[in-house]
Amino acid sequence: MMIAPKSVSVAKAAPAAAGRATDALRRFRREEDGSLIIFGLFAFVMMLLLAGVALDLMRFEERRTTLQNTIDRASLAAADLQQSLDPKEVVKDYFLKAGLKPPADDDIIVTEGTLTDYRKVEISVSEEMPTWFMALVGVKTLSTPASSTAEESVGQIEISLILDVSGSMNSNSRLTNLKPAAKSFVDQIFDSAEEDKVSISIIPYATQVSISDDLASYFNITNEHTNSTCIEFDVSKGDFDTTAVSIGGARVYQRNGHFDPFNKTTPVTGNSSALPNCPVEAERHILPFSGDRDQLKTFIDNLTAEGNTSIDIGMKWGSALLDPSMQPVVDGMIADGDLPGAFSERPYAFDDTEALKIIVLMTDGANTTEYRLRNNTTSTPYYDEGQSLLVRNPYYRTNGSSSDDWSRNQYSLWDASKNKYYIFALNAWRTEPWGDKSGDTGWTGSPSSVPMTWQQVWGDMSIYWFSDELIYRAYGSSSTRNQWRPASVTNPKANTYIASAKDGMTRDVCDAAKANGIRIYTIAFEAPTQGQNLLESCQNAGYYAVEGLDINDAFAGIVNSINKLRLTH
Repeated sequence: MMIAPKSVSVAKAAPAAAGRATDALRRFRREEDGSLIIFGLFAFVMMLLLAGVALDLMRFEERRTTLQNTIDRASLAAADLQQSLDPKEVVKDYFLKAGLKPPADDDIIVTEGTLTDYRKVEISVSEEMPTWFMALVGVKTLSTPASSTAEESVGQIEISLILDVSGSMNSNSRLTNLKPAAKSFVDQIFDSAEEDKVSISIIPYATQVSISDDLASYFNITNEHTNSTCIEFDVSKGDFDTTAVSIGGARVYQRNGHFDPFNKTTPVTGNSSALPNCPVEAERHILPFSGDRDQLKTFIDNLTAEGNTSIDIGMKWGSALLDPSMQPVVDGMIADGDLPGAFSERPYAFDDTEALKIIVLMTDGANTTEYRLRNNTTSTPYYDEGQSLLVRNPYYRTNGSSSDDWSRNQYSLWDASKNKYYIFALNAWRTEPWGDKSGDTGWTGSPSSVPMTWQQVWGDMSIYWFSDELIYRAYGSSSTRNQWRPASVTNPKANTYIASAKDGMTRDVCDAAKANGIRIYTIAFEAPTQGQNLLESCQNAGYYAVEGLDINDAFAGIVNSINKLRLTH
């Protein structure tokens, strides 16, 4: 019997089976195919879900932006005081055109003033947007709330309307076309304003800007004459670097001379054919701080045009009438009964958020030449006051002969180098003026000649008449005559003139106004390139270059722009 060998075989088989199990376990530990598939599937699902969430959020942001933009536009349109439709219907119409569900009436709150001077529209809406992927994690909708408030109110408005009334405005019906456009501007401003909330100052400008005696009384102005009142602003004293002016106080403004630098005319004072540098007619004076639309429109109707173009002076006065330094003038006008008590704080402080300050500057040209008599701050001798070179024989002014009343024969011209007078009645030089010697007209045994001041001379005659009819006849020299002509030489004897520097002065005062928050609109009305460029650089709110009747569109555009400025969000 062979039993022992079987026991040996069983004993050997046990270790072999254990080795096979160990190998199988080792192989199982090395095998990764199943676990990667599971992890990959998990990661894919997570990435898909995150991408879906991002897509839902993008849809949400797009929807929210569309809703907010629509609600903002709708509130602005509904709050517009010139909008004649029902504000709530305007809002709903905006939503429908944008493909959105219109808000309910309760979601739109409209508040209006009793005088159509105020409207506030408040809108609050919220949409529920179904999600695509976020619903997989329990977020089935996203809320897209939006709200907007728009308010249009008149507030306090101060306007300086600066109008070019130089001689070129008579051409091509410009003044004729300006008047109805400017009057319509006044009407539109007042139509949307509550009483006593609007003041408009009109500044007509040409060679100079003239002010009334009442307005002049608030300033410290030299008193060489009282025929007219124009202020000579001084660039050396920084007048064009600020909108402010000095009311009373230590600053003394130079009064512009009363003289005619344009025509060969005599006399100047009281002569309708003369063209004084500083206009004397009431319709050429500044109309300050008016809240009366009829007064403003009548003033515009009465405008006349003549003279050169000084945009810088017009702009200086326009900005000054919006500057708080003019408050004493308003207070004085209220005390005199010329303005309503409601204007007591005008011109408002520049940082007053309730006040809107506007300049509308119009020209049909470009800066030309401004004339000033030489005074005791610019020359020696000077020609704006003091004794002149002329002596007058008064009998030529009182003998009743119209042909003699303004004859040159009444005058005698003094020449210090000759120590003689030129006698125009004799066409000769002699030591005594005409009327002071036996045989002269007016001689009664004693001198009858009367020395004249320079202001009397310029009241009697233009500078051209003085140079051509007196100087030339006395000396017979064109070069001597030309030294007296207003613009014949670089430095004429009697006057100075400013020309090329005026664009720079205009820009300076425009910059000063803009720095103070004043909104400047400019209208180049058939103006040349130089004038267009100047006005475009001056504005910060709107520039219009127009011709003919299109000036109506310019003023209408400015009104619309002003109304938009009243909107707050």
